[in-house]
Amino acid sequence: MTERDILRIDVVSQYLDKKVTALEAADKLTVSERQFRRYVSAFRMKGAEGVLHGNRGKPSARRVPDSVREHVAEMMADEYSLYNTRHIRDAMEEEHGIDLSYSWVWRLRHDLRLQSPKKHHVKAHRTRRIPAAREGQLVQVDASTHVWLKEQGLSFALIAFLDDATGKILGAVFREAEDAMGYIQVLHHVCDTYGIPQALYADRHTIFQSPKKLTATEKARHEVPLTQVGHVLASLGIRRIAAQSPQAKGRVERLFETLQDRLVNELRHHRVATMADANLFLPAFIRRYNARFQHAAADPALAFSAWPEGLSPDHIFACHYTRRVGNDNTVSFGSLKLPIPPGKHRRTYARATVDLYLHYRGTLTIEYQHKRLVRYQHDPTVPVRLDHFVPAEPIVYASTPAPEPTEIPNADTATRAVTRPGDYHPWRRTPLNPDRP
Repeated sequence: MTERDILRIDVVSQYLDKKVTALEAADKLTVSERQFRRYVSAFRMKGAEGVLHGNRGKPSARRVPDSVREHVAEMMADEYSLYNTRHIRDAMEEEHGIDLSYSWVWRLRHDLRLQSPKKHHVKAHRTRRIPAAREGQLVQVDASTHVWLKEQGLSFALIAFLDDATGKILGAVFREAEDAMGYIQVLHHVCDTYGIPQALYADRHTIFQSPKKLTATEKARHEVPLTQVGHVLASLGIRRIAAQSPQAKGRVERLFETLQDRLVNELRHHRVATMADANLFLPAFIRRYNARFQHAAADPALAFSAWPEGLSPDHIFACHYTRRVGNDNTVSFGSLKLPIPPGKHRRTYARATVDLYLHYRGTLTIEYQHKRLVRYQHDPTVPVRLDHFVPAEPIVYASTPAPEPTEIPNADTATRAVTRPGDYHPWRRTPLNPDRP
């Protein structure tokens, strides 16, 4: 019995011995007089046991059954050994239909002396930045290169877009390395699914800002050299904010910390073995992640902008290049010479300035005055990269047909009019040999 139980029995005994009144006894136990009389009635019927709570010594109705406890302990020690405590709780609910509290799972792990793989470190104190008020007002972007497939030992980059107001993953993709094509691909998905965000919060990688030094003239004109991703953001009117430290964009950094724990285990659990299969697995994982971790924004109104009319996504979400056509009617791109076939309006485009659009999906389009001249397809087995194109089929260089020669007349059969110089022609006035008498 507890001290409270002993006090209750002692006060009830004093009342039965008529040493205190019912009101005085109730004040000592800090209960109402009516409740105290219930104690007295139970004491008279059952003795000291009647004063104790009826559920004393009985298992709780909400107690987790021993069979479930043994099942969870077995999974925790074997299949979920690399999962952290909250991830185990979520996995048991989603995959096994067992609803457990975080504290129960933590106590079980503590009783089994199983340490969590997630280490907690004391971090330096920093001033917390207030999140954006509306969804789409600010999107944090970054990439994380990690061994995402541990059993296969495959390391590649995960590019993710995180909404600052809601903590929602707007889009993500696995790439062999952090590159411009990956960011353009995810941005296209975000704009196509939600709309055009107002601002992007990224680091100072050369993918976003050019390392080129400005000349005095460019500084005077306030010109800023743009990268391929910078051109895409400028075309859509998206403002880019450069983070001065990783802590400044801490929300997307914490996202990768969570994904490096949860997503790695999820990929292993579902036996994902290649990067292509990992990209197919991502959408379902993102939906489950957002359903669990997404929170409401301070302002429910959306800040995404609608897609402007007359703006072609094939031109926006592609790397743009300008080239001058050579005399052989070809365009140089990297180490390739891409021929331009004759069109309906021109037989050759030599010395003309054309536009090249390399789309992240693997098409290279050559246009002249907003008219498509030819389109080449990228090799599907090779990743599409910046300033690099591998044609899917061998390039055929067809010679430009020369104009057909006109028929040369025969000298024997040709008739030509005979012309004679006039009387005042210089030939008649000028002597052939002035020194001759």
